Amino acid sequence: MCQITICSGESVRTVSARPGYLLGEALREQVPAFAMPCAGNHTCGKCKVKVEGAVSAPDGAELRLLSESERAAGIRLACACQIRGDITVTLYEEGASKIVSWYKTPAFERTEKGCGFAVDIGTTTVALQLIDRASGKILAERLAENAQRGYGADVISRIEACRAIGVSALSDRIANQLEEMAAQCLQEAGIPEAAESVVTGNATMLHIYEGLDPFSLAVVPFRVQSYFGCMSRRTLAGAPVYLPRCVGAYVGADILCAALAADLLGGGVQLLADIGTNGEMALAREGKLLCCSTAAGPAFEGAGLSCGMPAAPGAVRAVKLENGTVSYETVNRAPAKGLCGSGVLDALSVMLKTGAIDDSGYLEEDWPVGGSGLTVTQKDVRQIQLAKSAVCAGLLTLMEEESLPPSAVRRFVIAGGFGNTMNTDSAKEIGLFPAALREHTAFIGNGALGGACMLLMNCGLREKSEQIAREAVELSLSASARFMDCYVDCMSFMEF
Repeated sequence: MCQITICSGESVRTVSARPGYLLGEALREQVPAFAMPCAGNHTCGKCKVKVEGAVSAPDGAELRLLSESERAAGIRLACACQIRGDITVTLYEEGASKIVSWYKTPAFERTEKGCGFAVDIGTTTVALQLIDRASGKILAERLAENAQRGYGADVISRIEACRAIGVSALSDRIANQLEEMAAQCLQEAGIPEAAESVVTGNATMLHIYEGLDPFSLAVVPFRVQSYFGCMSRRTLAGAPVYLPRCVGAYVGADILCAALAADLLGGGVQLLADIGTNGEMALAREGKLLCCSTAAGPAFEGAGLSCGMPAAPGAVRAVKLENGTVSYETVNRAPAKGLCGSGVLDALSVMLKTGAIDDSGYLEEDWPVGGSGLTVTQKDVRQIQLAKSAVCAGLLTLMEEESLPPSAVRRFVIAGGFGNTMNTDSAKEIGLFPAALREHTAFIGNGALGGACMLLMNCGLREKSEQIAREAVELSLSASARFMDCYVDCMSFMEF
């Protein structure tokens, strides 16, 4: 066996691995927070580590994705590097991502007593709050990257991982993560036990949490093993867990919870968009929901971009054009390390204004982001182009399905971490959503977590939410000719 010394910040530990084992596999097992956005397919180049010792020579993927100076400094891609003997691995500290845990909810009656947990299992991040159900006070919270992120940045990668190594490996990983977070919250609050928990998420995350094979979610006709709206087979900190109901395979319990938090059925035509790794949307009209989901991908969260990163310290979060000069702002005013989603949107808006790209997205050469030392590449532009087109086309398709123009929408609710930080003017200018919605936008933060809190503090809302989910209509965009037409049209960087 080979000895691997893993250095991460001030932490140093040694583990064993057999010769020939991929370093990425070893790190995925030993360091749950280690991210491999492309699931080890050698395409993203984001699993960079510094390696000293006996390893394989760089192969084609590393020669393509690492610069000569990086290779000379011992930088390797964990997904392509084989262990040949004893090694020392230094992990790069990305910093803690700014995970959104705040939310707005309408007034509602709190009917329950005792303390409980509200949990949102996102594809990228996890948010958990310990709440006094009678008062609504948040007693403690824990926010973290999803411990499954070593298996890819999107739900399809997670589903493929379940097929490759078994559902239980990913299921236990997220369950153990929640148990650890819950135990920390109870200790911090000085509370011995919880009465109950509500755990929400998209259909894939809930299937994996429950140990159900999610493979049918990835193939036509996208059948679900369970819509949930039931008690879990698991407990959390020894207490029972309620799982809100999903609408369909790609419109999960998270969008239902967000609809509750947004009071989407509170009157008039309202539109909800939770823009993250999955672009989930809902249109409320006359007491009914029409829902859809688009494959936005992880580009809005920084994954898949050449200089992309989460909204952690050092991430460029805003880009501006002032008196002909490009300026930028970073999270925590730290030195620029990469671009997060909101920064990329701003950058594209500035690039349009300066003529660096035209409405087709053509970029003649890499565009420097002010004096940050970072650049936007043609590939980055195309990644955002595909994602923003999917979101805008999804919104337009929902409205056209109901024969509604964007001007008929009374309120456009944006939920999720990316939506919380984006500049709506930049989003409008590049065509992320129809321009007519700009003046009607409202941000509710982590709507999924907010809705889970409502269901935790008022059990009577559960039956109501389940009925809403049963009566909601899921619009399949993959079979929609209207969506495909909108998708092509929305490829242009322009206002719609």
